[in-house]
Amino acid sequence: MRTAVFGGSFDPPHNGHLALCLSARELAGVDRLIVSVSKNPFKEPADASAQERAAMTHLLVAQINAAGKFAEMSDWELQQPGPSYTIDLLRHVATLHPGDELVLLVGEDSYRQMPQWRESREIAKLCDIAVFGRSCGALAAASCGEKLPPAMLFDFDMPVSATEVRRLAAAGQPISHLVPQSIAAYIESHGLYRV
Repeated sequence: MRTAVFGGSFDPPHNGHLALCLSARELAGVDRLIVSVSKNPFKEPADASAQERAAMTHLLVAQINAAGKFAEMSDWELQQPGPSYTIDLLRHVATLHPGDELVLLVGEDSYRQMPQWRESREIAKLCDIAVFGRSCGALAAASCGEKLPPAMLFDFDMPVSATEVRRLAAAGQPISHLVPQSIAAYIESHGLYRV
């Protein structure tokens, strides 16, 4: 069984996250996907609460599974004291699914930051790394060095950011073209990201 892990703050989940997860199923040969809501130590505190981010991530997973059930949401990181670290999540998933081949799904920006991650060398020993980004040609050259770990590189250009979604929501602008409809409705009904 090939189990992928995709972590993020999901503040909020958006169409880029959705497209990446669906692409990973085909391109990286993923049998099971665990979408984990994190407390990322490298990011500013979330605008939405942990409970709201988890609820929106549940909606994202439901959208992913509309194309055939293979994804599940995990709030394990949210239950842990202190910030989230990918190495701890991967070790947790390895204990839940012993014998599975693990794959870590990351965007290009996250991949470039991996040398600063806790126990980054151990991450590459625990799992394959699948990178989805706009400049995979340049990344391929960079990943040949010692700085970036070896990875599978997939061209992926989905220029949507959670920052832009929050900005538009705060301004009362439409966001339904950037997030799944169920998440747009959740943001609206809960008054998220309003200033």
